[in-house]
Amino acid sequence: MSFQEVTASGKAGILNTNEICSFVEHNREEIVSLSRKIWSNPEGPYREYKASEWTGELLEKHGFYIEREAGGIKTALKAKYGFGHPVIGFLGEYDALPGLSQSVCAHPNPVQGQEYGHGCGHNLICAANAGAVISLKQIMEKEKLSGTIIFYGCPAEEVLTGKAFMARAGLFEELDAAFAFHPMDCNMATYGNMVAANTAKFHFKGISAHAASEPYNGRSALDAVELMDVGANYLREHVKPDVRIHYAITECGGVPNIVPDKAAVWYFVRASIREDVENVYQRLVKIAEGAALMTETELEVEFLGGCYDTLNNKVLENVIHKAMIEIPQEPWSMEEIAFASRLNSFYKKNKSARQKAYAIISERRGTTGRSQPVPDTALEKKE
Repeated sequence: MSFQEVTASGKAGILNTNEICSFVEHNREEIVSLSRKIWSNPEGPYREYKASEWTGELLEKHGFYIEREAGGIKTALKAKYGFGHPVIGFLGEYDALPGLSQSVCAHPNPVQGQEYGHGCGHNLICAANAGAVISLKQIMEKEKLSGTIIFYGCPAEEVLTGKAFMARAGLFEELDAAFAFHPMDCNMATYGNMVAANTAKFHFKGISAHAASEPYNGRSALDAVELMDVGANYLREHVKPDVRIHYAITECGGVPNIVPDKAAVWYFVRASIREDVENVYQRLVKIAEGAALMTETELEVEFLGGCYDTLNNKVLENVIHKAMIEIPQEPWSMEEIAFASRLNSFYKKNKSARQKAYAIISERRGTTGRSQPVPDTALEKKE
């Protein structure tokens, strides 16, 4: 029986929710183990060698056909099971962020000698999607369901380009639909889209000189970076409310008494739709060109990549919403509640700001689902 036949015949309840959850529970140890290994070994974009290998090994063990270095990308992974339609993808991610090294505790505590950390929970994204396809494969085998499921190990999400290069290689062309999730402080299905973005580095080249004896002979690349940043900050007043512009100075000279001849700044531009990203990005490039003109420096724009906003399927979102209501809530252990309480206590100062920001985002995007945040009031009583 195919997925379509199950739906058409009204036999979607072929297994009850407790039975379905039992398949996931059966695989719990392996799912949690993969998540913890990726958390403990954070790797940067396109360097997720351990994460992709561990994930591939787990899925291969469970009978998936594995394509490593998928699309010619060293750390991309494609794991496939089944035949026929629908072809459903599950998008895993596993790259970490620089400067976010963190041990498992409720306060900032970086791991000695570790640069990267999973601030966005990509260890959870990878493990949860791997666990989903493993469990779904077991259900398909038991119920003799046709259809194809594919797990994608997507590298370099944090620099926007991993999935773009995978798409360029044609890795997603056979899909009828794809599922993704991101860790948050509640469980929900959302009608909102993931925004479009561009990322680029702006390199300025000037003329070095001694800053005390002959500064007039120098042309400061750092001045150009600072002027660009000032211009970008003034630009914020004249863009749509959903636009985000953020940057980090990545090169700025070595010592204050030498006019720096090289400097660079890395920018991200985000917006709800691709057209707005393109518009703001072009305005940002003009600001960079103006900064170079003012400082008599040379500008090189290194465009790193970009992505479109997601194309959501409201029918599937409603299906997920219904499923989330039907499945039983996983109970929290006292240990988990105590840990969440410590986290809430640490971030209590930011609580009102976070709640206000979340309310604005929810209103703008429109969200639906079963929201189950850990209640602060209940947790505070445990302290």
